[in-house]
Amino acid sequence: MKKFSDRLKKILIVALNIFCALVFVACSEEKVKQIVDPEPLPGQVKVYCLNSTADSLQWENIYLEKKELNKKIDELCTLLKSAPKEQTYISAIPENVKINSFEIGDDGQLILNFSNEYLNMDSITEVLCRASVVKTLSQLEEIEYIEFNIGEEPLILRDMPIGLMTDEDFIDNSGNGTGLNQSIKVTVYLTDENGKMLKESSSKVTIDGTKNMEETVLNTLISGPMTNQNNLRATVNPKTVINKVRSYDGICYVDLDENFLSKPENVSDVVAVYSVVNTLCELPGITKVRITVNGSDRKSLGKIPINDFMSLRPELIETEKAGESTGKS
Repeated sequence: MKKFSDRLKKILIVALNIFCALVFVACSEEKVKQIVDPEPLPGQVKVYCLNSTADSLQWENIYLEKKELNKKIDELCTLLKSAPKEQTYISAIPENVKINSFEIGDDGQLILNFSNEYLNMDSITEVLCRASVVKTLSQLEEIEYIEFNIGEEPLILRDMPIGLMTDEDFIDNSGNGTGLNQSIKVTVYLTDENGKMLKESSSKVTIDGTKNMEETVLNTLISGPMTNQNNLRATVNPKTVINKVRSYDGICYVDLDENFLSKPENVSDVVAVYSVVNTLCELPGITKVRITVNGSDRKSLGKIPINDFMSLRPELIETEKAGESTGKS
């Protein structure tokens, strides 16, 4: 009788463990569903924020409590500054940056007055912050355009006034991971033994859908030539780490670590820089590239300025002459 009782206890314990495991899985699946950003229900607005690594936009759907325009703007500004309900998300506006006030113009223009700390953000954080604010507040029917002021002066970045912005000014190309492996053809620009011109290299790479195209082509570039490309050489230090890379409104913002500044031997400065720029400008929708190092602007790499927006330079690409072979397969 005792053996039967002990056996029954064991069965009950196993059954309880299985039940708890099923509950845990169900709760885990529910949590996954919760962090996937659904489209808002009628009456809700998207309050944009950042993912856990602060390199991509997310949002939370919120019912606004206020009805008057001034109060709705104030409520949304407060929500943008507040910690998101989803614990893995991050507020779009850094803690030390404040929205001191706002003004509403006659033609649906909203002017936001930020504190001076706004200018201390690195390029990628700044554009994500700006995109989050504009995309959130643009949902209000009464607002057509949004302008940023720092103190009482219009926002100027890299000697360029930002001016009026709309939701359409920010195109998020970051994408979401699909979990599916796929083989794609990418084009990168390497160099030869002289290191003074760029040479096109096309190859197929396998991606799992968790990385965007910008990161994929940069990793391919950093890896250098394939084993069968003896005529090509790397243009970028293979130890270079990609900290962040995202594209908005035709501009690719790239943040690399300090190894990028130590280019391979016998590679010219212009080839090292424009191998990155020309490679990224091969991607659809990208016309300019902005490079930072560990989140900070650097004046130059050697003799080549990198503290500005850079465009494709086709004259640096060596074209194949008639009768010659590149050795590509």
